[in-house]
Amino acid sequence: MNKKQQLAYIKKELAALEDEKQLFEQCLSSITSRKRYLELELVELGVSSSAPRGRKYDNALSEDMKFKLRASLTK
Repeated sequence: MNKKQQLAYIKKELAALEDEKQLFEQCLSSITSRKRYLELELVELGVSSSAPRGRKYDNALSEDMKFKLRASLTK
């Protein structure tokens, strides 16, 4: 691969990563918005929106799901 081809390849990869980043940010925004909406619904129903004490979310994803997520980010 010559320098011109290498530059074109790198620019293409950077553009693809930027697209993926924007998609991720849109998904995160959607999730955050939905979470906020549901928390407001809880408040309106008179229920506290805080998580129970001692509850941890560190293991919310299975190891297989973590592997798949990492793999999709490093493609």
